[in-house]
Amino acid sequence: MQRVRAGTATCALCRGALRPDADAVVTPDFLADEADPFFPFSDATMHRACFAVWDRRKAFIAHFNRVVRRFVAEDGAYLQMTSEGELVQHQGTAGNP
Repeated sequence: MQRVRAGTATCALCRGALRPDADAVVTPDFLADEADPFFPFSDATMHRACFAVWDRRKAFIAHFNRVVRRFVAEDGAYLQMTSEGELVQHQGTAGNP
């Protein structure tokens, strides 16, 4: 989120600048495989309006949720993305998310 506040981010979808006050979807760095088709959208910012109409949005969200579900904190917490691009932390039980 710092990149958006600093005004140095660009939208991974339209390549336009994101203003510091932009409504944006910000993804964590969740992919290491550069061959993954969604790699350019890992550790990325996108205008929420661009994200909402992106033809690959549903596939991206499903992929994101599958991948990050493996990153479970010791207390069982894990992230998931909503259809609007919001990141929500879910609570699991330690050792059994």
